[in-house]
Formats: sequence, structure tokens, C-alpha cells
Amino acid sequence: MDKYVEVFTASDITFAYLMKANLESAGIPVQIANENLQGAYCLDGMVPCVLVPEHDVERARQIIEEIQRPSENERDDDDERQE
Repeated sequence: MDKYVEVFTASDITFAYLMKANLESAGIPVQIANENLQGAYCLDGMVPCVLVPEHDVERARQIIEEIQRPSENERDDDDERQE
């Protein structure tokens, strides 16, 4: 049985499921920890977390980083607005 490792901590369950969908589309199995706490009081460390098999951690982190990185078009639009 694979050991699962946390690769993303979400602010809410929606973001956890967004990451899950993206990782699964890349062929990485995903589990979400603390998913049933939505709507409950959030205690320290009790937020939705995305977990992947240990052997997929590096690839999953690369995918998450790409998702979180603003696209070139978004940066160009932001630069134009500031001028």
C-alpha cells in the first residue's frame, strides 16, 4: 500500500477538489484529508489537505506550482492596468 503525503493545503474544500481534479487528470491518485470539516470550526491543522502517493509527490508539486503561477497574459494585463 502506498504511503500518501500532503502536497497542498487548501483554504476550503472547493480549492482542494480543484487541485484533486487537476492532479487526477495528470494520472496521479489523490486523497483529501479533513474534507468533512467544511462548515465546522477550523482548528489548527484541520483544513482540507490534498494527499498523493509518495512516489508522485514531486510531479504533483510541479503541477500545483504551474496552476498557482499566473499566466503570461494575466501578468501583461496587470502591467497595463498599472500604467
